[in-house]
Amino acid sequence: MAPSAIEAKPKEKTSQRPISSYVLKIASRCNLNCKYCYVYNLTDKTYLDQPAVMSTEIVQATIEKARIHCLKHELSTVEFIFHGGEPLLAGQEFFRAFTEQANKILLPEIQPRFSVQTNATLLTKEWLDLLTELKVSFGVSLDGTPEVNDANRVDHQGRGSYHRVKAGLDLINSDARYVESMNGILTVINVKSDPLEIYRHFRSLGVRSIDLRLPDATHDIPPPGIDPKGTNTPYADWLIPIFDEWFADADVNFSVKLFQNIIGLIFGSQRSTVDIGARSSNFVVIETNGSIEPSGALKACYEGITKIGLNVLSNEIDEIFDIPVVALFASAEDELPDTCKQCPIVSVCGGGKPPHRYSSANGFNNASVYCRDLMKLIGHVQEKVIGEIPDALRQEMALATLKELVTD
Repeated sequence: MAPSAIEAKPKEKTSQRPISSYVLKIASRCNLNCKYCYVYNLTDKTYLDQPAVMSTEIVQATIEKARIHCLKHELSTVEFIFHGGEPLLAGQEFFRAFTEQANKILLPEIQPRFSVQTNATLLTKEWLDLLTELKVSFGVSLDGTPEVNDANRVDHQGRGSYHRVKAGLDLINSDARYVESMNGILTVINVKSDPLEIYRHFRSLGVRSIDLRLPDATHDIPPPGIDPKGTNTPYADWLIPIFDEWFADADVNFSVKLFQNIIGLIFGSQRSTVDIGARSSNFVVIETNGSIEPSGALKACYEGITKIGLNVLSNEIDEIFDIPVVALFASAEDELPDTCKQCPIVSVCGGGKPPHRYSSANGFNNASVYCRDLMKLIGHVQEKVIGEIPDALRQEMALATLKELVTD
């Protein structure tokens, strides 16, 4: 059998996966004004027409429509992810009322799970006690050291947010119950920073997991540091030193989700994430007005792209599969450009995040604006991991590195 570690293979057209996760934009405003935010500071301004907080009517309709969808597709669990804006602006009573209503409508046939992604600046002991009581897990957004975080994650007066977030993290670390409920830190990569300083800073904060995200960008609005006409790979060059140190640490109690997902995909995992993997997505966004939408990251492309004319008050969740732009995520494997389908790493990168492929000239029919970075990073990770496997086992598994595949 020929070596085929991450070689592209032709696949039959996939069917859409039923929706098992709902990203709930329960608050459409934010107390921060992060410079790179796709909601407020790229091309889309439709948030200005949204109610500030999701109403009781929308909450009820969302849960009921989720129940109908779960029963139709025989799903026994469903996840509600409280998002924003800053979701804590919705208030503690909103969280209590939502979880109580979800449990009432869904149990016992369907088990609801709850999580919230917060900037942590509003966290108090009262908030953490409530989230723990309601079994709402939480993730915190932070970009690194004070200087690096405060370059982009500022409030509406231009003041940095690091010390307020750090105070929230200190509160979390003060109680084992809170630590157990924390999913980790989500961080947007800043290639101007020192990668190992950022990695070691996160280690020093006592968190168990970090999720390194590529900045939302398109070919029209390329990410910082990338020359669209050049050959530089600033994001791979930033990530590789972190991967090498993390891999050498071999600390099973500290997770870097991007690297773990790349390794899993190299060895045949079907798990996709927001930035990599071509398996179909299984989430939708519900806005404060009840609008049913695809991934909010598409807002980086152009004004109104996520407004597809569906609403929980008048439509069923299944109707989202009839909308062409949704297929970019819902049937991701079938919506790749031909150049991506022939690439040796497509089964790992999945063509990258759909918005990263967008240009006003060609729509989504482009390789990712991060293509060179993904190729270099994935090749490095693959070579490092496969290098740890004994030769005999490599031959038995028919594993080859990207360099070997290209040379052959």
